[in-house]
Amino acid sequence: MSPSAIYKPETVVLWCHPRSTSTAWECVLLGLKDQFRVLHENTGEAWYYSKERVSTRFSEEECKKSGNLDRDYKKSWDDFIIPKDGLRTFNKDMAQYLFDLSLPSGSTAPSFGSTPSTPNNPTLIPTSLLFPSTTSISHTFLIRHPAKAVPSYARLCFPGSETGFEYFDPKEMGYRELRLLFDFIKEETGKIPLVVESEELLKDPEAVMGMWCDEVGIEFNRDMLEWDVETREHFDKWPGFHATAASSKGIGKHATSEDTPSGNNTPQPDGSNSNTTASGASKPAFTPELQKAVDDCMADYVYLQSFARKP
Repeated sequence: MSPSAIYKPETVVLWCHPRSTSTAWECVLLGLKDQFRVLHENTGEAWYYSKERVSTRFSEEECKKSGNLDRDYKKSWDDFIIPKDGLRTFNKDMAQYLFDLSLPSGSTAPSFGSTPSTPNNPTLIPTSLLFPSTTSISHTFLIRHPAKAVPSYARLCFPGSETGFEYFDPKEMGYRELRLLFDFIKEETGKIPLVVESEELLKDPEAVMGMWCDEVGIEFNRDMLEWDVETREHFDKWPGFHATAASSKGIGKHATSEDTPSGNNTPQPDGSNSNTTASGASKPAFTPELQKAVDDCMADYVYLQSFARKP
């Protein structure tokens, strides 16, 4: 089938978790600015900094200093869902930013007021806005093995880190929220959203991106897989987290050492943490904290992986 001349959703979302190689995907879209308004984690400020924030990572003073105290969920969602400038919208976002797991299903962020929702909705976004009748939306999910994503994230969270994240919080890995969002979309739409595994994207970016382009109505071109390093300015609001992809020139075109943790937490391709290599030489293992974080994410990862589509 030709790139979907049939279906061109106005809003295209890539839902992911931290360190899922989603930034490389986003860099592809930055080369399509004649077609797309590209947003970067548009609900992140609401989750971390706003008066409606769910995260406890930052103090009140830090939230004020960020300038995002008043960027509530309604403002974030309206900016994301309402078409602008005659362009389609692409948003790469973390699923966990839509959730407060301490609240019962059917709860919504206060800024939405009396906007209708449903009791089975696990997110903070009213159901009527998550599935608006006025805007067509396509949802894609990107996942990566926890044995790679968890230590990669932990490597960036330490006192004095450029990221400003002074400690590793396993609750921020977001696999559970990704699964809950996937199931809710599947239940409400009656369709299985596209799920892509990071390993497949890195192994065969041309086939994977071609498959996705067909899904969302984009004409695929191999040149999309390479980009100008100037794209790094797009990621300035979260310093340190996107250096590898933003400074690379294409999907997979960076040193693999950039995506492994320093010290004693090197992830294995098969998810193991064996202390010896195939030749019997010693190798670093996960710390108990990271191993628990990996284990806690596995059930949700395996579930989502069961829906992953290959080209």
